Amino acid sequence: MDNALPQDRVQLLRAYAAGQLGTRSAIERLGMRDYADLVIALAQDDLGLPKPAETSAHMAHVARARAILQPRLRHGG
Repeated sequence: MDNALPQDRVQLLRAYAAGQLGTRSAIERLGMRDYADLVIALAQDDLGLPKPAETSAHMAHVARARAILQPRLRHGG
C-alpha cells in the first residue's frame, strides 16, 4: 500500500495535513489506493485532515450555512 520511505511518508502526510499537498497528489506519491488509505495513514500518525483555507468565499459559505442550520437545530426542525 505505501511505497514511500518511512521518513518521506511522514513528511508527505504532514504536508497533506497542513494543506500544502492535494489529496490526489498525496495518494499517488504515497502509493496508496484511495482516500480511505490516506485517512487511515493520517490517523495512524495522529494527524488531522486538512482544513479549507479561510478565504472570504469560504467564510461567506460558513456564515450562510450557520444562518440556515442553527435555527433549525435550535427548534428541532
